[in-house]
Amino acid sequence: MSDGNYFDGEADKVFQARDVYGDVHFHGPRQPAAPALQVQAPPEHYRNNERQLAALTRIHDEVPDRVAIAIVRGAPGSGRTTLCETWLHQHQDRFDRFYDVRVGHRAGADVLAELLSKLGYGPDEMQASLEGRAAMWQSQTAKFKVALLVDDALSAAEVKALLPTHPGSYVLVVGSGLEALRARYSAREVELEPLSDEAALGVLAALVGDEKLAAEPEQLKELLRICAGSAAELNVAGVLLARPGATVRRLVGRIRAKGALASAVYDVAYEQMGEREQAAYRIFGAHPGDGTVRLETVAALLALDEYDTEDTLQKLVSAKLIEVIGGRYRMSELARMHAATLAGELSDAVVGYYAEHGLRIAERALSTGWPKKIWPGFTPVPADVDAWEWLFDEQGNLAAAAEVALQEGAHENVIRLARALWPVYKDGAYPVELLAVSQDAVRAAQAAAMPLAEGLVRTQLGFAQLQRRDWAAALEQYAAAAELATTPEEHASALEARGLAFFEPGLIARQQGRDEEAVSLYSQAEACFRESLELAEQIGDPRRLALIRMHLAKVVPPEEAAVLLAQAEQGLKNEPGNLVKIRLWQGRKLIEAGSYEEGAALLAELDAAAEKAKLQRERIAALRSRAEAALARGYRDQAKAHAEDALGIAQLHGFTAEATDLLIWLEQL
Repeated sequence: MSDGNYFDGEADKVFQARDVYGDVHFHGPRQPAAPALQVQAPPEHYRNNERQLAALTRIHDEVPDRVAIAIVRGAPGSGRTTLCETWLHQHQDRFDRFYDVRVGHRAGADVLAELLSKLGYGPDEMQASLEGRAAMWQSQTAKFKVALLVDDALSAAEVKALLPTHPGSYVLVVGSGLEALRARYSAREVELEPLSDEAALGVLAALVGDEKLAAEPEQLKELLRICAGSAAELNVAGVLLARPGATVRRLVGRIRAKGALASAVYDVAYEQMGEREQAAYRIFGAHPGDGTVRLETVAALLALDEYDTEDTLQKLVSAKLIEVIGGRYRMSELARMHAATLAGELSDAVVGYYAEHGLRIAERALSTGWPKKIWPGFTPVPADVDAWEWLFDEQGNLAAAAEVALQEGAHENVIRLARALWPVYKDGAYPVELLAVSQDAVRAAQAAAMPLAEGLVRTQLGFAQLQRRDWAAALEQYAAAAELATTPEEHASALEARGLAFFEPGLIARQQGRDEEAVSLYSQAEACFRESLELAEQIGDPRRLALIRMHLAKVVPPEEAAVLLAQAEQGLKNEPGNLVKIRLWQGRKLIEAGSYEEGAALLAELDAAAEKAKLQRERIAALRSRAEAALARGYRDQAKAHAEDALGIAQLHGFTAEATDLLIWLEQL
């Protein structure tokens, strides 16, 4: 039966134009791009790392029947990307296509958009979702042996979405945090060594010229010894030598005056900066994250406007001390180690900025009202700020700042940062991270004697334990939060959380056919939700009323649920994320009442909004319910297709528990 873009039933062939997995053909771009066949040649002086080049060859040759993956590791500034480019240039005749992409902190969908654009796709020809773009990429490269260089990767999940499928393809990955690639995809590692003197000399010659270097051979040997094969330090030294009137003798002399340490190269570079550039350099050294910083962060800490800040940072770029990646600025780990020695107590200011500004951003993205109760006078950022983009962009930096704040005993900043991360973590995709930051926040709140904040972050910690399905631990946290509650609003919140701690395992018990257990858990959840609703009615807060009505609807019969969900919809009509959750339960309750077609159609329609709101868990739940509705009507193949779609989303976005549930369900189908 067809209803708009919804289909459920049986047919010979079915194509759905959104979020499809499996053997589906995507049409090529209207104007295909010329095949990418050429790899940039390495520098003429490149003679180092023959052993590593041979290892890359072995990794590819040992798995001709599948996609080979190599992870290139090495010290910061060691030339990992150049090693990959050198191998690919030497062996490009093995492949039909070559592509390279830098990941960094960019969204996965944006990275895939760049790859698809290299195939010739325009923005209007691309699927909107990460999954859809991944499917397009794999479909359009499936006939070719692809060589793919992935630079600055931060997680295995990012790389997974980019993998080609044709046997004999090769993916070279430069980055960190990639252990899962070894475990799941049998990726092999290649360790990079420092540059040889010959290669190091080539780096300097490319920047300075042979004549200046040849004029001072003994001083040149000393400079090579100091830089110790670090491509990053050699680049900085080369920039300094390239200045008019600069000599190797003078540079080495200045370095010797600093103790002849490798970091002295950066000392000299630092001394030759202006006051603003030095201040910006120190900020990178004090930065708690991976060294990737937004322009607006530096501007706020320097108390400059964006234009003066941009000019200042560009001077650091020209000096090869930082680089621009995806609109943000990043300093290499080696330079940051040096900059950190100059930062002094600036770390407090950087962490404080992330704590204060991050919480103001978070409250704009997801208004809760709690920060104002804890810190009177608190206000969110203006409405013209793209709060959600900022939070997802700065997620890693906020988490790193929370760790530093805890170490420094800045207890209130730990709490602020934990709450700043709540909008990012609340939908369940990062349970381990949420668990860690919330545990730290609980300790900080206890140390600061802030019971209201402690109850709030205990509720947050309980949610993380729910996502990890540690039901007993979650209930323990919610019980502790209830004991800390001193106002009707706090009691209502604690009861709502406790109700969810009964509901979540009840839902799983129902899905697994343990009906008696599900009824018992639902009954306990309903009691908590109804008591919370009574308190919410006394408080009179429309948003709290709407939220508890939405939760109560999950555990009551469909007829009562329909009324509650309609009321909740009115109270949350300006919150796209919560509207998605209401639609999910409206669809589920229709299916529960036996209106399979109507319920499944409603669930099909919410996917676009759920994806836009980054509610992957809700997308998975909707597809699971659609699968159950199809199976109830006897459409086994359609049920399997929906469940496989849900499994693809769960695996791609790291919802391990949901993926396991779906695999078991599919095996039993």
